[in-house]
Amino acid sequence: MTAGQRRFVAVLVTAVIAVLIGIGIRNYFKPDDKPVEQPPGRSTTTGLTAQTGPSTAPVQPDPPVRPDPPVPIPGVKITAAVRAAALTVLQRGLDLHKQGKLLKARSALADALASMALPTEQARIAREKLIELADRTLFNRRVVEKDPCTFLYTFKPREVLVRVERKLKLRVPTQLIQKINSIRNPSTIQIGQTLKMIRGPFHAVVYKSRFVMDVFLEEPKTHRMIFVRRFRIGIGKDGSTPAGRWRVAPGKKTPGASWIPPVSSNLPRESILPGDPRYPLGRKGYWIGLEGIGKTPYTKEDAYGIHGTKDPSSIGKASSMGCIRLADDDIEMLFFMLYEQWSKVTILP
Repeated sequence: MTAGQRRFVAVLVTAVIAVLIGIGIRNYFKPDDKPVEQPPGRSTTTGLTAQTGPSTAPVQPDPPVRPDPPVPIPGVKITAAVRAAALTVLQRGLDLHKQGKLLKARSALADALASMALPTEQARIAREKLIELADRTLFNRRVVEKDPCTFLYTFKPREVLVRVERKLKLRVPTQLIQKINSIRNPSTIQIGQTLKMIRGPFHAVVYKSRFVMDVFLEEPKTHRMIFVRRFRIGIGKDGSTPAGRWRVAPGKKTPGASWIPPVSSNLPRESILPGDPRYPLGRKGYWIGLEGIGKTPYTKEDAYGIHGTKDPSSIGKASSMGCIRLADDDIEMLFFMLYEQWSKVTILP
């Protein structure tokens, strides 16, 4: 094959994978596909009812239309040529990783995985490398030069972390910024202190049949979905965890949430607090309330969300009352990543 032929093939492969990735992360919003208004009283779909109390956060405008996280597209056939193109991009990412070109490797591996065209083993390899790259480029204090997702910020007089996050429109919870900068108490941040910041938001895709949740970081400007974590989950028994498209509900994300048994449990309808032996939401009671987007429905009986569990053996099983549950360490990390109103959760069969 001549040099010209090789260049032609390279351009063709790049075009094919770009088209496929565009399909895989395209925006599904339609003109009437707006967030569903929450009905009066407790609401949303079958699951646990967590009481969070009134929100003190300022009301923010709805986020602009964004691409969804990568999900399988019904009716899109993965041909041999498309699979070959995805494998080519994967190999390029692996080669760049070996060369120490972390950001280029991250982009190529993210694109290959987002194509949804990789065979199972190759997809596993891509995820493993992307988790490693997330730890090296995102979830530590190092800022890689020209990384669009991270930067350094120096605090000015009278600035506090929560206000800085809002001013910079990071769409990332301040707990994550504290974690990567090893700061326990944000009130200890000094004038002139420089911290690493992350631009978000993060999004999640749940595969009920596999009992896993994949988390992606939305890269600024390009909107590339960068895979960063996979968590094992538990779901509702008898199909009670509904599929659909959701966002993290404003004012419904809190640690130490009180719990009211849902109507379907036949348990007394009383508020149960952390520390009570009957409390089911895990050590720190993390609760991430969800609200439907577009045609994803509510019911009027119960709240629906993601939470921890006091029963680690339930992870990997369909045994809950409907909500999605994670182990304690995993729910804390997820809680630190998902941002109210901006983070989307896609739940697939």
